[in-house]
Amino acid sequence: MNGLEDQDKVITTWHLAFKRCTDFDLWGQPVEAIDGYQRLSKQLQEFSGTDSQLFTDEQKKVLGKISVCLNLRCKVLQNPGSPEGILLEDLKRIGSTLKTVLSKKCQDFPVDITVAQIRTQSLNNVQFPQSTDLDEDKQEGRANGNLLPKPLPVEGMPMLTLRIEKICLKDARQFIDPFITVSVKDSLGSNLMSPQETPVATRKESQQIIFNMDVYIQKWIDSLPTGFAIFFEFKHYKPKKATTSVKCWACMEKDEIKEGNVALELYKKPTDYKRKNIRLLTVKPLFLHIKLLFNV
Repeated sequence: MNGLEDQDKVITTWHLAFKRCTDFDLWGQPVEAIDGYQRLSKQLQEFSGTDSQLFTDEQKKVLGKISVCLNLRCKVLQNPGSPEGILLEDLKRIGSTLKTVLSKKCQDFPVDITVAQIRTQSLNNVQFPQSTDLDEDKQEGRANGNLLPKPLPVEGMPMLTLRIEKICLKDARQFIDPFITVSVKDSLGSNLMSPQETPVATRKESQQIIFNMDVYIQKWIDSLPTGFAIFFEFKHYKPKKATTSVKCWACMEKDEIKEGNVALELYKKPTDYKRKNIRLLTVKPLFLHIKLLFNV
């Protein structure tokens, strides 16, 4: 395809499909709405790729953002009662942007995608009624973790994946239900996004606990404020006290974030989010081993 005539045909087709989806959404038919949003999102992704010649780079950026918003709306519909990252009213404004993507009117995108992603991801913090089998629920929660899915790609915005490979500790086999909490905090120790917990590691060796789990950082590294750091807290369950305890922690500052393998020093608890009073856990060569990957 090429030329303005072809562009008009494609945009008209997409806008009609978009309208059908929002109608299903309005009528309370989430299954049909989700199916339509996902189909349209995949088409927008295809035509906003670098290999596509139908649209300009600026138009591709807008299409990519619309694709992200459609997927965020799907997440809301799949989790009834969760915080709404993308409202139906937001989608109606986005629909107007899709309709006018070939004109200069689409230069200002009507929705802040980063804010919408944070709202959508905050569904992990939604409070649900407590089960009568509270201990079993806690054990299941520890086992499964709460890792977030890989963020939807936005062109030109590299996303960081942290592959937690293993942590080396003396008497590693003694730890019950070990897991790691990953959080990103500013220089004052405030969360910049929702913390994530790995599932419980099940493989232990004499001085190693093996994870081999991917943690997706949910915001672009370049968008984070000066002085931020990524924290890793190694936790385990203490049955006598019926509580989860921090054994040690590690952190990574911006100048350490480079693609490849890294071994992070382990520090004594409590976790010092402001990084003012850091103390080594041991002088022995025991580290947290991580592989950093960037996805554009």
